[in-house]
Amino acid sequence: MEGCGSHSVRDYDARVAENVRLTERIFWMTFEAPELARAAKAGQCLMVFAPDGAKLLGRPFEAADADGARGVISVCYMLAGEGTEMLSRVKAGETLKIRGFIGVPYPEGRGAIAAGGGVGAAGFILARKTGAASELYVGMPGRGCEDFAAKIKEICPDARIFTDDGSFGEGDSMFKVLPRDTGGRDVWCCGPIGFLNAMKRHYAENPQNLYFSLDKRMACGYGGCMGCVVKTSGGLKRVCADQSLFRADEVDLNDY
Repeated sequence: MEGCGSHSVRDYDARVAENVRLTERIFWMTFEAPELARAAKAGQCLMVFAPDGAKLLGRPFEAADADGARGVISVCYMLAGEGTEMLSRVKAGETLKIRGFIGVPYPEGRGAIAAGGGVGAAGFILARKTGAASELYVGMPGRGCEDFAAKIKEICPDARIFTDDGSFGEGDSMFKVLPRDTGGRDVWCCGPIGFLNAMKRHYAENPQNLYFSLDKRMACGYGGCMGCVVKTSGGLKRVCADQSLFRADEVDLNDY
């Protein structure tokens, strides 16, 4: 891996160790990046630039796993346009530009419950692995997602998997078992808008404990472009530099 930047958020040329398809639209990409792997904290993101990315901005993805001893760090991404389509065609052994770290790490020591819908669970895998989250619940469609579930279980054996079609995992809805009384613990969630709204309804009686991990498109990744601003009750916040988690009653999902 070769560094090519000078500021605290640096650009690297990193060799791709693997880039595998987990579902029809979800991929897992691992980079050989020892410096980043050793420093990774849950909640931080890598900006990944597609080959021939001169025409495209980088794509920010949360670090889904990191192994400092092996010097590798992984992201999990979903096909969503030209950039991710280009990334899906990258082969092991190719070199991509990556930028890290961007984003604010998740707070540690709170025993938070993490709940992810689909690829929204990706960042919480590292959170559970490192102990930043004490429990991990994941919802996914079902058939066709077996490899995604296996990857999560490989890293976090105690992750609880639920599938819409009930074809595997512990049932057809995590909402049947998610504790409404968390004993004061925070609940972090990430996923599609429908999932976040369902979490708001589930925790309607104690919204002060519910937090959203929000994704936004970014141009620079270090606070200069204002491209990832979220409107909150406390003013405008940048996802890349100001805040990684937003209290559920702090943001308006209709404006997200």
